Amino acid sequence: MAPSLRDHLLASLALLYRRWATARARDGVGAVLRAARSTMRRKRYCLLATVADGVAHARVLEPLPPDDDFSVWLGTSGGSRKVEQLRKNPAATLAYEDDARAACAVLVGRAEIVEDAAERRRRFKPFWRAFWPEGPEGGDFVLVRFRPERIEVWDARRHVTPAPFGKRSAMVARGPDGAWRAA
Repeated sequence: MAPSLRDHLLASLALLYRRWATARARDGVGAVLRAARSTMRRKRYCLLATVADGVAHARVLEPLPPDDDFSVWLGTSGGSRKVEQLRKNPAATLAYEDDARAACAVLVGRAEIVEDAAERRRRFKPFWRAFWPEGPEGGDFVLVRFRPERIEVWDARRHVTPAPFGKRSAMVARGPDGAWRAA
């Protein structure tokens, strides 16, 4: 069956877009980190994935904005499955997705449970009282501090679209000295 004129035009437009986007692609460390931070700050929620019993477990959480070093803080219940899983295996992934801007940021790293009272007070969001009426001093509220070791980004609006176009994300990894490097 021969392709319709519509299919032929769409295929031609797709190839033109690919050439245009590829010519403008940015995948340097700075571009990747700026795109990641922008996506992370824009999104109210992220997906936290943990591993337990050889199976990935994912859930939606409301993170705090990323720290300068890209650490992400999350509030949760000390008795939750995620806390139990992270205590056994701190490997975790955070994913932020922004359909409106054709962007996503995936952070792979390790998480720790933080129960320090001063830190809990400092990071507690007022609206979280809906979940923890006793506030940050309540016995069920803990923090998760996620520290990324690798960041993967795809961001069409910022042209962070490395070759081969559409088939991989731009990636940076934290070196032994703590500096981010292309990966």
